[in-house]
Amino acid sequence: MYTREIRKALFDINGIVLIVASIILIIIFSFSNPHFFTLNNFRVLLESMSILAILSIGVHFLLVAGEIDISFASVLSLSAAVAAVASPGNTFYIILVSLLAAAAVGVVNGFFTAKVGIPSFLVTLATMVGVQGIVYIITDYRAVLLSNDLVIKIFFGRFDVVGKTATAVFWMIVLLIISGVTLSYAKYGRWAYSTGGNARAAMLMGIPTKRVKFILFIISSLMGGIAGLIMVSRAHSARPLIGDGLLMPAIAAPILGGALLTGGRGSITRTTLGCLLLTIITNGVNLLGFEPAYRDIIMGSILIGALSIRTLQQKGGNFLIRKRKQNS
Repeated sequence: MYTREIRKALFDINGIVLIVASIILIIIFSFSNPHFFTLNNFRVLLESMSILAILSIGVHFLLVAGEIDISFASVLSLSAAVAAVASPGNTFYIILVSLLAAAAVGVVNGFFTAKVGIPSFLVTLATMVGVQGIVYIITDYRAVLLSNDLVIKIFFGRFDVVGKTATAVFWMIVLLIISGVTLSYAKYGRWAYSTGGNARAAMLMGIPTKRVKFILFIISSLMGGIAGLIMVSRAHSARPLIGDGLLMPAIAAPILGGALLTGGRGSITRTTLGCLLLTIITNGVNLLGFEPAYRDIIMGSILIGALSIRTLQQKGGNFLIRKRKQNS
């Protein structure tokens, strides 16, 4: 079942590199700061990773289908703002309107990309700016308090029975499992890979590529909506720029895991490893007391290095293929 796919992803060269890099960073940060290698810090690390991983799920789905969404950070801010403004109302109502607001952005992205045919980068760039403007208006440029304890307990509550680990970690685990199983075994997952691999061939096979992309944009925005509810529950308030700083890591994680901007490739397991690596960097840099700029430099360097290695691998593979053709 899915465990076979996990083993396959872990023993792929990208998976091995991510695991080794994570272990090396854990050793370095453990020697640099005695507070890093503690149970409490690993709990904090997983809680921080949960938001990044959930956002990366949406990015991963779209990359597999050959599209990209850069509006998810603004969608996160929108979901958080709507939840805070709607409180202290009915819990179900707060969650529903937050997710509906997020899904509405996905509908807009999906319509203009899949139906109208505008490149997804340009569409989501426009919605990113527009949605952030809506967030400023909703919050009136200030932090808005979330006044609903049940929403906080649902998305970032701590219970003794699970070692006081925030519920956000369990949201992450459940969503990662569902996403992994969907992409590996569900018909819709195969459609996503086929759409990203060769959209024209997929259409000739009868796969509704436009509908696949449309739904994936909604899924990406819903992931942003759930991440927004977690963020506002953790902070107990919604700031206009609550999603600031998450855009690059959430896109970098799937790419580090082997996803291509051209589509057709990617693994949820390796994307999770990418999220873990980036979260370790953020956590370690914070514990060492460095400025966030150093974290960005390290992340950027790792991403460039990973992309360079992959490009060289592809060129080497293409060279071997040409050689075989010449010899045959």
